[in-house]
Amino acid sequence: MMQLRQMRGFTLIEVMLAISLVALVMAMAYGGFRAAVRASNTGEVIIEENNRLRVVQQFVRRQLMLAQALAIEEDETNGERIRFLGERDRVRFVSPMPGYLSYGGSYVQQFSIERGTEGYELVYYYAMLNGYEPGDLEAHDGIVLLEGLSRGEFHFLGMNPEDQEVFWADYWELPEELPMAVAVEIDLQREHGQIWPDLVAPVMVDAGLPNGRARIERASDILVPRGGQRERR
Repeated sequence: MMQLRQMRGFTLIEVMLAISLVALVMAMAYGGFRAAVRASNTGEVIIEENNRLRVVQQFVRRQLMLAQALAIEEDETNGERIRFLGERDRVRFVSPMPGYLSYGGSYVQQFSIERGTEGYELVYYYAMLNGYEPGDLEAHDGIVLLEGLSRGEFHFLGMNPEDQEVFWADYWELPEELPMAVAVEIDLQREHGQIWPDLVAPVMVDAGLPNGRARIERASDILVPRGGQRERR
């Protein structure tokens, strides 16, 4: 009789408690696994977005820095050669393309801030300078470099030839000349808090050109912090 009592099984309550504990442990383990997967995916998204911002910044800076004083077209009203067009929402210039994106030679290029499906977009256009005709850029769809922007602006650094004072403006009034530098300000709409670092691209100018050396000597004036005072025309 004593042996039979020692060999009896678990009660229904004990079995249910054991099942509940196992289910609780499995739920906690699954929740921890899902949290780890989400954290990993979020980390990958942040890294990918940061890399994209870095690549776009490097590309925009390179193209602007290598802007060339080559004529894009002629102004129909006065016959002046247009070498650089700069407005608050777009900039058009001539610059060499990276070797892996071109067939050699100089290209007419444009960066534009345009309204997209979700906020604004930074869009890039290009066309070969050789044989370029007005309207060639608009004839092709642009390449969207960044989307989901809340704001974007271009600013241009110039120099008064009379007193050699520099100024910032959001409209470039001397299309026959190149600015000293171009600043690109962008506000991102990113849930992970990424920001667009200040981008100020000094335009490389030959010191042998008219006012070239004076422009180079004032290069230190282009580093204006975000939100700094800029004279606007």
